[in-house]
Amino acid sequence: MIGCLKLPFIRPKIRIEDPTLFFEEHGFKEFDSFMRFEGGERIALQRGRTVTRLELAGRAFYLKRNRFNWVEFIKAVVHWKWPPRSALDEWNSIVAVQRLGIPTVTAVAMGESRAFGLEMASFLITEELYGAESLEKIIEKELRGPLSHAKRIWKYSIIKDVARIARVLHGKAMCHQDFYLGHFFLSGEDTLYLIDLQRLRRWGKIPKRYIIKDLGQLNYSADFVGHISRTDRMRFFLEYLELRSLGSTEKKLARSIAAKTDRIAAHTVKLLKRRRRRREIP
Repeated sequence: MIGCLKLPFIRPKIRIEDPTLFFEEHGFKEFDSFMRFEGGERIALQRGRTVTRLELAGRAFYLKRNRFNWVEFIKAVVHWKWPPRSALDEWNSIVAVQRLGIPTVTAVAMGESRAFGLEMASFLITEELYGAESLEKIIEKELRGPLSHAKRIWKYSIIKDVARIARVLHGKAMCHQDFYLGHFFLSGEDTLYLIDLQRLRRWGKIPKRYIIKDLGQLNYSADFVGHISRTDRMRFFLEYLELRSLGSTEKKLARSIAAKTDRIAAHTVKLLKRRRRRREIP
């Protein structure tokens, strides 16, 4: 399915993975109709990016839309970083993570328009993880106060699952770059999902600093949520490394992660101020 924008050097393309969804019946007939959709519930707003929840025929979806933003593009170039991620990148990241056996969201549709090799606009639609909730919220609800023996066993199993996902991801030279507890979702059957893969990067050999960044983000979110003890963190670290005790190399890594956690905390304060100033969050 191919549509056209006004500029001749831009050729939008749409891919529908699940033809049973009948997007056309709900008014989504071309690239513009996805990008200009005004219904649903807006979940997130960032510079050049929005996320909207919508319901179609009794099913729920998340529509992520990206638009080229000069400020974000120049900022990335100045800091020698990759330009903002596209819908196609996230689609491919979802497929890559699924191939590792890590549960994640299901992508059902995507589209993009490019000019001179640069993405001008794109969208990605994923289906909701029904009955699942973020690990951040679950920890706040379930790990308050004294824990029963059964609840402690449950907590240890979740820590083990998070460590396994981190180990598999990094073992295949991938880094998430938004590796916070809020991006892990747990279903009623205790299946743990990893979501929001738009910044995921793949390497031939992953640089150590990206491992430290991922684990620092995870450690920071554990600080933020609370109810995660030093013993819990050590249990996670040993499971992640598949060790029974730490040697000098592992202790050095742990110190690097702690230092990164502190830097993330300081940066988060500045970031939240900027986003409030831009009215992206309350």
